[in-house]
Amino acid sequence: MSISAVDRKEPGSVSSGLGRRYGQLLRGAKYTDCVFHVCEEQVKCHKLILSSASPVFEAMFFGPMQNNEPEPEIEIHDISSAIFKVLVEYIYTGVVDYNGLELVACIELYYAAEKYLLEELIADTLMVITRKLRFANILPALELSVCMGLDGLLEVCMTFFMRCCVNNGQYMSHLKEHYVHVSKECVKAIIAACKEPHKLLIWYVYEWTRQECEQLGLGPSDADLVVHDLGGKTSDWPAASGASDLESPALTPVVLVERCYYKACRPFTVDAETPLFRLRLKCSRFISLMGLVLNSRLTPNLLGHVQQLEYRESLRLDLCEVPAESEGPATSPVWSHVVQSQNTKYNCNLHLGWRREEACVLNPELTYELQIRWDSSAYGAEYPCSLQSCQADGIRFTDEDSFSGSLVKGLRYANLV
Repeated sequence: MSISAVDRKEPGSVSSGLGRRYGQLLRGAKYTDCVFHVCEEQVKCHKLILSSASPVFEAMFFGPMQNNEPEPEIEIHDISSAIFKVLVEYIYTGVVDYNGLELVACIELYYAAEKYLLEELIADTLMVITRKLRFANILPALELSVCMGLDGLLEVCMTFFMRCCVNNGQYMSHLKEHYVHVSKECVKAIIAACKEPHKLLIWYVYEWTRQECEQLGLGPSDADLVVHDLGGKTSDWPAASGASDLESPALTPVVLVERCYYKACRPFTVDAETPLFRLRLKCSRFISLMGLVLNSRLTPNLLGHVQQLEYRESLRLDLCEVPAESEGPATSPVWSHVVQSQNTKYNCNLHLGWRREEACVLNPELTYELQIRWDSSAYGAEYPCSLQSCQADGIRFTDEDSFSGSLVKGLRYANLV
């Protein structure tokens, strides 16, 4: 299952006149000829409409094993009434309000779509789930995928987990503060998907084993039995028997995005009072930050001397999370990178980059503050600034002072989902 970042039109964005009439027919309960009993609620429907959308309903009402009662009554035990109503509404109108559904509800809807073989709803719901995955809900999503036997969803969630979480210090810090306990089968699937014992997985298996022992009333001496039940010791990685053999996700390409230029501004001068430049970033999806494009220094005015064409750039980059109240100060850095004596030409773009394993993952729930800091050797250097677009490819740039512009022209990144 590809989880490309290419946008798709939401299925609920267009509602046909026929869909509206069918919806009125459903809500008015006119001419219904079947009744579903779901969690002590009744949902009255039309056999022909359901059967035209789902081969499962067709077999139920018109197949060899059909119920011959004039108005058959069907018990539904594995889907909540709220999600079953969403499913039926989709069959009648082709519309789903995904914005009003939490991730767990979307997963249940995906299960219902799989059960009744609604191919378009399966594809649309999987796409929505990829957009709703976050650090806070990925383990519950994996748990539901494994326990409900949803292979397509498991592939999507595991790909997200491998790309965004496994080798990510930010996620490890989040998980230590917000531990989530999952089933043994889910842990087995995670171990099987890992090709090497990442620090996060070793810590999580240790913590999971400790908590599992507590829940089972076992002592520390019994921990080896619990680990053995996972399929072996973590030194035998991966050794979880019976888990899906998922391939490592392919690396996504690195994309360069630059802001649109509007107008030149006064240059930014580095000195003892202003050795720091700030910029805030927010992205609509999970991305891996791979590099920055900055304006390089203006050529120094050296009267009576030959103009230098190059210089050595040294600076430090810090990325800090900004609290929900955007006016509040940024927290301590969640990621840092040091540039030391990079050979750079004056009056050109300065391209800063790093390896994938050194990259920082930007979470779409958060605003980040990028801090560029120079040491005293750069005092007196001037960097061109300009007014530039605040939005580029779903990434929002907020300059500290919108009147003085910015020296950050763009960035390089890789989409993770």
